Amino acid sequence: MPTFILGAGFNLDATSEAGPIFGESLHDQIDCGYPLVGDALRLCFELDRAPDGKSVEDLFANASERGDYGPLRRLAGCLRKADFYIARSIASDKKLNCYRRFFRTFAGSNFLTFNYDSLPETLLFQLERWFPHDGYGLPVATRVLPWSKGFDGKKSSSLVLHLHGSLCIRTSEYEARRERGEGVAWLTKRDEPLYSFDPRSIPANFRGFDAHVGTDDIESRIIAPIPDKSRDLEEPFIRGTNENAEAMVRASDKVVAIGYSFNHYDRASYQRLLHALGKSTGRRLVVVSPDAGTIANSIRPCFPDLSIEAVDATFREWTAASFPGLVQRR
Repeated sequence: MPTFILGAGFNLDATSEAGPIFGESLHDQIDCGYPLVGDALRLCFELDRAPDGKSVEDLFANASERGDYGPLRRLAGCLRKADFYIARSIASDKKLNCYRRFFRTFAGSNFLTFNYDSLPETLLFQLERWFPHDGYGLPVATRVLPWSKGFDGKKSSSLVLHLHGSLCIRTSEYEARRERGEGVAWLTKRDEPLYSFDPRSIPANFRGFDAHVGTDDIESRIIAPIPDKSRDLEEPFIRGTNENAEAMVRASDKVVAIGYSFNHYDRASYQRLLHALGKSTGRRLVVVSPDAGTIANSIRPCFPDLSIEAVDATFREWTAASFPGLVQRR
């Protein structure tokens, strides 16, 4: 059973698969697609192109150093909007769109994602293969609405591990604790961090689960797309997630990366996965992307023990061709 790595390109076909999304009238079409790098420049920084000598990652880093989380919040807002309209539409669509076909075909597979959004979870939840209390690979506290039934004893058959964090997970390392004999509760570090499921603006994607009330601490939920992510990779939820991902890859016969560019800014993240894959039995990586050949050639010299195959296709093209590079499952 393959393990999948999902990058931004995995979401590329989602908008067209969902079709036009309208508001209160047919003349009120809602712009709600998943943003890519060029979109982030416009949406987060109001720029048509990056300044000379600067990347979008540099711009996010500069904003973070100033304590300005506005660009990150605007990015999060775009992703949540896409999840609310696009992911929910695709998941509820009775027609076999390319995303539903993919997740149905690879029932039981696990998914490692560098994305912050909840597109995979929304579809897998609809298919009753993923639930938030265990589906992130770490124990997560949930709040089930009083009228909701049927979640007791449910276990996820597919996991979605967010390697750079998720907009739906909040981490609490401290709690107000009153020691015996004390009249005041002091803020005390927990023995273990508490991870909570907080779908915030997309509770409709996960019917039956409630959002947590409190600050929308986006900057502590995800790793900003900055050049140096090494420090943030040590955050508890992200560190635990990556450790589980490495173990998962070591146990896989093959790994398929869909729409992931293996950007050199992510090297601290993906090299751990590929070194783990080098210790697996199959040691096979399939890269699915319109630029797959270029991507494969760029990483082969650094990972000579891996068999790396390139499939030059978008996600939808790859699905329509019955998943070349893998044995088709029915």
